[in-house]
Amino acid sequence: MSEKLYSKEEVDRILRRAIDASPSYSGSVTEAELLRIANELNIDPSQVRKAMNEDIAVNEFESAKSVWLKRKRSSFYEHLTAYVIVNSFLVGIDYMTPGISWSIFPILGWGIGLAFDFVDSFFPSEEKVEKGARKLMNSKKWKNILDSIIDAFNR
Repeated sequence: MSEKLYSKEEVDRILRRAIDASPSYSGSVTEAELLRIANELNIDPSQVRKAMNEDIAVNEFESAKSVWLKRKRSSFYEHLTAYVIVNSFLVGIDYMTPGISWSIFPILGWGIGLAFDFVDSFFPSEEKVEKGARKLMNSKKWKNILDSIIDAFNR
C-alpha cells in the first residue's frame, strides 16, 4: 500500500488545524526551528529565508498603511475641532450683532471642504492608502539614515 500524498493546501490546512488544537504549542517558533522544519520538508533554506524577509516587508507595509490611515483620520478630527470652535465663535458674534446673519457663509464654505476631508479620511482608495504608506516608509528610511549619520558624528 502506498503512502497518501498531500497537496500544499491540504498540508497548510492540516498543520493549521493541528497548531490550533495543540495546547502545548507556545505560539512562537525560533528561526532555527523553522529552518529545521523546512529542512525536514525538503524546502531549501534560502527559500525559507527569502520568505521570512518578504513576510517582514509585507508586515511593515501593512503596518505603514495602518499608521497612515490613523494619521489621516486624526488630521480630520483636528480639522473638525477647528471647524466647530471657529464657527461657534462666529455664530456667537453673529448672534450678538444685529442685522444680516453672515456666519452661514463660512459655515457652508468650510463645511464643503470638511465633507471632502471626511470622505478622503474615512473612504480613501486603496491606491491612495498604498501611496501614503510608501511615503511614510520612505520618510522613515531617511529618518533612520539621518539618525545613523548624527550618531556617527556624536561618537
